[in-house]
Amino acid sequence: MGADLLTQETDREKYVIDFFGITIFRLIWLGASDEDVEGDWRWVATGERVSMNASYWQPGQPDFVDVHDYLCLAGSIKYLWWDASNSPTGYFLCETATIY
Repeated sequence: MGADLLTQETDREKYVIDFFGITIFRLIWLGASDEDVEGDWRWVATGERVSMNASYWQPGQPDFVDVHDYLCLAGSIKYLWWDASNSPTGYFLCETATIY
């Protein structure tokens, strides 16, 4: 059974992600990147574009720094999205297809 880093495509998913963030109060990696084309944020699992909705992103983010290619959120910035290099240590949430 495969799994991917979590994609946040709805406000409801944002609520769930925030809950886990509050519980562990750490950096959490999400499954999006602009590694292929700087500024073109895509969910890795689906290839869909990431929302540039300003309410999801920390002010000033994404900052379009070439080495900041991965999407994460952290308790220190109220669980808003920010782009980072792949070096910070953090947790991750994964999702998989529903299994009955």
